[in-house]
Amino acid sequence: MRIAELADLTGTTVRAVRHYHAVGLLPVPEVREGWRDYGLHHVARVSRIRWLSEAGLSLATIRELLADPEPGGAAADPHDGAISDLRAALAALEDQLTRLRHQRVRLARLAEIAESGRSLTPMPVVATTFYDRLEAAAPDSRTRRAIRHERDFVELAYYREEIPPEAELLFSALDDAALAESVAAFGRDRDRPLSSDEVEQLAADIVARMMKRLGEAVAGAAGTLELDRVRRTYELFARTVDAGDRAVAAAVYRRLEEAVIVERGL
Repeated sequence: MRIAELADLTGTTVRAVRHYHAVGLLPVPEVREGWRDYGLHHVARVSRIRWLSEAGLSLATIRELLADPEPGGAAADPHDGAISDLRAALAALEDQLTRLRHQRVRLARLAEIAESGRSLTPMPVVATTFYDRLEAAAPDSRTRRAIRHERDFVELAYYREEIPPEAELLFSALDDAALAESVAAFGRDRDRPLSSDEVEQLAADIVARMMKRLGEAVAGAAGTLELDRVRRTYELFARTVDAGDRAVAAAVYRRLEEAVIVERGL
């Protein structure tokens, strides 16, 4: 058979077949009556090359796997040198599947949000409702700016999947008293530098509000909370604020970590 028929039978292209010749994967057939005459063994060989390639293996690895042993040489397993490549290809495929599963979750959430008429954001409804209420209750532009700044950060953190799932408990537990406390905290004068004592007091107040808002859910949240994920969230926050707020964030994380350890009885 001619090269075009070989390519058609194996689902590839004439160009690909010629490339397999060039890289030593496919033996060149004999020439009969002025054209290369491919046999069934060529069809089988190209089929095998395609099968391995579609599994994610490089042509160099395929050449190693399909190599014929040298005459008179020691019997060696042709698979030995390719095992690491096979494992690497499998690991890459697993990573791709994980990314696809995450993408599917995000697309499903986007479809749900779009169908409900809400604004498109990676934040859950409970978080958008939380910040909507805070902004609506803000008494002045300075307070609204501070609320919007934190809201923008939270959206970034949700996009990066840094926010622990337990945070939704804080967003949902917002009665009128807690709302007033939170709005007042956002309204503080951020232009005035804080002393170290004021930083510690502010951090203590923030953590106390968290604990109060969680109520009876504190024990459960402390038991499942991943402190490393919380740390990454606060480190991300520190990259978006000035030195004063970074100091507060560091103090909040430290006190929150201590509170979680106490709740766990460690």
